[in-house]
Amino acid sequence: MQPTTIEKIMLTVNSYNTCPYCTGLHGELARMSGLDGDTIDSGSSDTTDDSDEDETNVSEEVKYAQTFAIESGRGNAVKFAYDNMLNTIGMKHAKSVRALCWALLWGKTTGNTINNARDKILKRDDKKKEKVTSLDVFMLIYYGPLFSVIGVLNKILIGMPSSVPKVISSIIGAVLWLPQAINITPLGVVSLVLNKGVV
Repeated sequence: MQPTTIEKIMLTVNSYNTCPYCTGLHGELARMSGLDGDTIDSGSSDTTDDSDEDETNVSEEVKYAQTFAIESGRGNAVKFAYDNMLNTIGMKHAKSVRALCWALLWGKTTGNTINNARDKILKRDDKKKEKVTSLDVFMLIYYGPLFSVIGVLNKILIGMPSSVPKVISSIIGAVLWLPQAINITPLGVVSLVLNKGVV
């Protein structure tokens, strides 16, 4: 897939229940892929709202990403949007789009959870007076280093040119994918075992 398509998908999924890590990272990656500032700032990459604009201008990938984000990746609406996308772009690309959506859903949920845990531990919101749980501590210890790397990468990408060759985008994607896979895999295996293989 083209970097612009990938970032349109990521921006669309992140436009619901946004995560500051994802907003920064995918905003910069979208800029580097050549998307314009208005598209990036809108949080959604094509015409995906209920306005009078022509629905035919919206790619099936973005339609699916929007439905996926609204429904948190589950339900009949997601299946219907996936089938439409599959019929339009084929199995290989449809599977890639679905994987990107799941990766960002995990990322933004984890990023928001880490921020919440951090704020509770640092008592940033004295009005709430929420109790710090063992899950909060686990999230910060287990995922904190990964999201710290993402935060640093966000700062580095700000200095990158507005349009980079596709190979550079691919390298950045691989650099991001590897630590994410390392963090997700152990807990994914544990989940599969505990759920007897049911996802």
